[in-house]
Amino acid sequence: MVIRFDEKRVGKENEQFFVDMLSYVSPKIQDVKRNGEDIILDINEADKEFIEEKVESLYKMIESGSISGKEVPITTLEDHTDEVPVNKENIYEKLCEDGDVVEVSPGVYSYSNLFLKVFQYFNNKIEAYGKETFDGIREYKFPVLHPIKRYEKGGYFENFPHYIMFGTSMKNDLEILERFSKNGLNDESILEEMKAPSLVLRHAACVPVYEMLEGKTISKDNPEKFLVSGTCFRNEGKNTFELSRLNEFFMKEYVFVGTPDQCKELIEKAKELWSYWQKVFKANTKLDTANDSFFASNYKKLQFFQVIGDSKREFKWNIPGHDTYISCGSINFHRTHFSKPYAIKNENDELCYTACFAFGIERLAYALLSQKGLDISKWDASTFDEISKYVDL
Repeated sequence: MVIRFDEKRVGKENEQFFVDMLSYVSPKIQDVKRNGEDIILDINEADKEFIEEKVESLYKMIESGSISGKEVPITTLEDHTDEVPVNKENIYEKLCEDGDVVEVSPGVYSYSNLFLKVFQYFNNKIEAYGKETFDGIREYKFPVLHPIKRYEKGGYFENFPHYIMFGTSMKNDLEILERFSKNGLNDESILEEMKAPSLVLRHAACVPVYEMLEGKTISKDNPEKFLVSGTCFRNEGKNTFELSRLNEFFMKEYVFVGTPDQCKELIEKAKELWSYWQKVFKANTKLDTANDSFFASNYKKLQFFQVIGDSKREFKWNIPGHDTYISCGSINFHRTHFSKPYAIKNENDELCYTACFAFGIERLAYALLSQKGLDISKWDASTFDEISKYVDL
């Protein structure tokens, strides 16, 4: 089934968002591809009328303001796009051929060899920089699973329902478990015997910090600093693409809790790491203002404050093989979004501000290798020396 985006209905600025959201319109859409202006939906012919109705519903939701893409213009704050990458070829297929990257399922990979080493470099560098730069930073390893009720309190279901993935198990019933052990999923009706989910898989590394601080008093003279990392999950539907967009990925974050000025100062110190990478790697990058694609009735307000309030910025790297840019990290000023529901205050009974500085480790490794290539003998000395400080090349 071939359709075209109707920009007269919802505006050109919503085109990419519209295409992304098609993956969530119906499970009957098996794949979504672009071919010029054509959007190709892989469906059964018998479902065509049903899908047309669903696509129309998507248009109406965008028109009504239930959901939307990026409506506020994005501004480039720092531009290093004049840097010329050494490598111009797409490295994804070669990574797979060499066994550096092994696809487990769509958007889920295992890593080895050079890709794993560069992955480990970024992980180690972020950790070392955080400990050197932020006095008293506390490192935490949080679990992947979180109680649904606690997650709901942070507003994640309201704003990002399309990303959420749940964890559950078979009902604790001897007959059901025996049936499952004998037949497995050959008996598809066994899936009806799953417990209602009580746990959710975290979609961002910083989520547990705000829950952990619920009801705490933070000294105005001593802001809290955290180094958190771990595996995160987002349902990207059919939007997964190479190593640029994954269902399962590793995220590392600096999280700050304190006064507005403290959060701003700490974020600026963290940002120096981005500047360091750009210079030492001579990386083709840019720093943009940004906003999220909120799935919420108040999306216009949320996006407006993200961009106009400079509350979200993205560190984007060029992927030469696709002539595009991907976000490899983000700055997020939450203001009191999390401190309010979790009652995180200072000794004057004032709500604290929170901010996080996030890194996508797979994306960073993929972007660096995309610009430098897979033959380390051709790397510039600055890149080789920097990575060799943290991993054995």
